[in-house]
Amino acid sequence: MKNRVLTYLLTVCCLLTPFTSLAHAESPSFADSLYENNEIANESRVTFAYVKEEQKTRENTPAIGCKAAYLADPVSGKVFYEKNAHEKMYPASTTKILTALLVLENCNVNDTVTISKSAIAMVPAGYSTAGMEAGESFSVKVLLQALLIPSANEAAYALAEHVSGSVEAFAEACNKRAKELGCETLHFVNPNGVHDQNHYCSAYDLYLIAKECQKHKEFNKIVKMKEFTVPATRIHKKADRIYPNTNAMLFPSFSEYYYPYCTGIKTGHTTPAGECLVSAAEKDDLNLICVVLGGSIKKSGLNERFSDTKKLMEFVFDNYSYHQIADRKVSLGQAAVENAVSDAPPLELYIQTDLACVAPNELTADNVKPQLRLAEEIKAPVKSHQVLGTATYHIDGFVFTTNVVAGRDIDKIPFWLYNTLVAVVLVFLVLLIAVSVKKRRARRRRAAARARARARAAARTSYRR
Repeated sequence: MKNRVLTYLLTVCCLLTPFTSLAHAESPSFADSLYENNEIANESRVTFAYVKEEQKTRENTPAIGCKAAYLADPVSGKVFYEKNAHEKMYPASTTKILTALLVLENCNVNDTVTISKSAIAMVPAGYSTAGMEAGESFSVKVLLQALLIPSANEAAYALAEHVSGSVEAFAEACNKRAKELGCETLHFVNPNGVHDQNHYCSAYDLYLIAKECQKHKEFNKIVKMKEFTVPATRIHKKADRIYPNTNAMLFPSFSEYYYPYCTGIKTGHTTPAGECLVSAAEKDDLNLICVVLGGSIKKSGLNERFSDTKKLMEFVFDNYSYHQIADRKVSLGQAAVENAVSDAPPLELYIQTDLACVAPNELTADNVKPQLRLAEEIKAPVKSHQVLGTATYHIDGFVFTTNVVAGRDIDKIPFWLYNTLVAVVLVFLVLLIAVSVKKRRARRRRAAARARARARAAARTSYRR
């Protein structure tokens, strides 16, 4: 009997404890409990990753003639096209974008540089120049324009000597900086791409360099200029040295190559390297960097470096765009809330922020569904915009994870109702105990009465004998 009473009392205590704790103290918010779980807490913020293996290959991807290519969005890293992108190739004058990067990182564009005799003498016959002469002085900015617009090789040597003291030291600096950028193949021995068997890189390497160059406003401004004029100097007193940009994609007059969205960057050509081009284009908030190497000139006169680049860029802009793929105003569904008041409406769930990215045109917010991860229990009270978990979106190679939040306040059952429930449970259990005790006593009385009856019957039987 004592054991049964104790069992009932323990049951009362177990049931009573959570009710009384809620009645006398505010329960911690769900956001607090969420961040106590390290596994969820690590995901409870907006994150982004690009997983190239999850990106779908489009059937209408164009074929090109250039031996190597790499086309990507430098903002997100999304790759749209690659062909032998990590193979060793000769870069020719596309080398000069790395030269420009080191100059911009280590010099003031207003610094003055005097062209040395060695800078003139080192240019092999047949390589492009801007007609500069030994002893002429120019600003770094002017030399960068000469380097990137008419591809002046004497300007490359002059800048290398200005930055590092010698061409050899500058080449070492180029290799070091390239490695810092993540280049995997690159090894340079000069600042301009004059052919050398030990001077090479990959299309991917040049993409990384161009991406870094775009961080410099001066670089972006120069590479889209259509012509360059060498200023007059005390040696050459007329400003009559005028050179066009070597990038035909900038000129409407080259109708088959002209691309209105092109923003530069740099051409290259030697017989061993073939036709090379690093280019950029921007349209509707989408920026592209395209590298093509090892192109040729067809018998028709078509230059593959321009035609392939234009073809690739048109492919991307026709099939992809930067657009919204998740709307924070659209409900993700509903969630059950424990301890909520009986008349509480369903709790709608929303993402914390809109999501936009470069995606195929056919992918929209209507046909992209996230993977939701909520806590096992959501308890009232819940506040509007309170973090309740995460939503993960897989968008053609992109993986976004953002917070899931409550769409409204949800109140918990009032304290007086908890106390009422406690009282009802307590009374019920007390009555249950009383009834049980009464039944037990009644069974004992009946058992005792039966025992006495049997004793009397046994005594009468014994007397008769």
